[in-house]
Amino acid sequence: MAKSPIRIRMYNVGFGDCFLIFLPTARGEKKVAIDCGSLKNKEHTIGEISDLLIEDVREADGVARIDVLIMSHRHADHISGYTNPKWSQVEVGEVWMPWLESRDDPEAKAIQKRHRAAALALEAAVNKFALDSQLADVAFNAKSNDDSLDVLHRGFAKRVKPGFFPKGKSVVEKIPSTALPDIEVFVLGPPRDRGALNRPDPPPSQILLTGHREDGEGSEPEKFRPFPDDWEDEYVVGDFDTSEVDRAAAKSTMYELAAAELDAELNNTSLVLLFRVGDDYLLFPGDAQWGPWELILNDEDAVALLRKVTFVKIGHHGSHNGTPKTLLEDILGTNNKKQGIVQAMISMTPYSKWKDIPHQPILDMLTKRRFPFVISDKLQDQAGFTRREDFWFELEIR
Repeated sequence: MAKSPIRIRMYNVGFGDCFLIFLPTARGEKKVAIDCGSLKNKEHTIGEISDLLIEDVREADGVARIDVLIMSHRHADHISGYTNPKWSQVEVGEVWMPWLESRDDPEAKAIQKRHRAAALALEAAVNKFALDSQLADVAFNAKSNDDSLDVLHRGFAKRVKPGFFPKGKSVVEKIPSTALPDIEVFVLGPPRDRGALNRPDPPPSQILLTGHREDGEGSEPEKFRPFPDDWEDEYVVGDFDTSEVDRAAAKSTMYELAAAELDAELNNTSLVLLFRVGDDYLLFPGDAQWGPWELILNDEDAVALLRKVTFVKIGHHGSHNGTPKTLLEDILGTNNKKQGIVQAMISMTPYSKWKDIPHQPILDMLTKRRFPFVISDKLQDQAGFTRREDFWFELEIR
């Protein structure tokens, strides 16, 4: 009897993530769900998408079942769909979360408290000073999202105690799972290194050909100035202190920097997971940015696994800071069973506030390496991928 294929389904949530994976095992096909959230809808609301996902896992006896449900990290664009009350009817075998989501770990609780306070402070500043609405989006995405988190901790049809990973400090750790026989799952992040959690952007050498300005090491960052240099000569009279222009600008950029830091710190709490299914290796890195990747790329065991990858969910919606240059150009899939070809999916929709997502040089590198890829909101048939109307794309791996 022919073995069932691996099937990876990416739902069209707009700007967010929602994946359903069907994995063949000796005990039949197993279902793994990774994230269910959106920050900006496209064709369907996240409520409609979560309804569809729940129907897609319903079995012959009428019960919706998921063997392993995974939350990559707590950003709203990854977990907002769990507010759907229908999740209370779904039977879930195991729930996996980043170690930072533990409600018993003192260090995790302290970091959660700091992130929550920072998000609330940013939201208050946006309202008080009428700051850019993009900062309001960052605050909304970062807030505690308690309703969704409560479902993930204890809101399914049968009470499940979540597992928090990694347990230790090794860069590569295997997750023991009775729900996924014959399958190895490696967790490569988030790190327990606080310094790594706080490192957001890659150095210039690790960013694929980008239009972003990078200051040289040790140089003074360029100040943002709201007016051209000749404005002072033309319009300022008397003994006006022109340094006030810089101070006024610094107040707005202070909040922008705080927002970027908060966003990146939460992204760096992402689970970075690699599934080994036979000779296929499936990489799901959440939204991890530079801190975790720096540790991963400097670990021989982690790099050896990444060289075997045959499928990758492109991290952070295809952002410039979610996929290091070395990973995509020199490592990913170079020792895999498909002569170096890796199939890829990117979950996103254009967002006017983040015009560089997806980052074009990443798409160019995927093309250069002959990696077949699909973007969730490109609603036309694409070779190698099955599409169900405007709801999802699916990849079948045999």
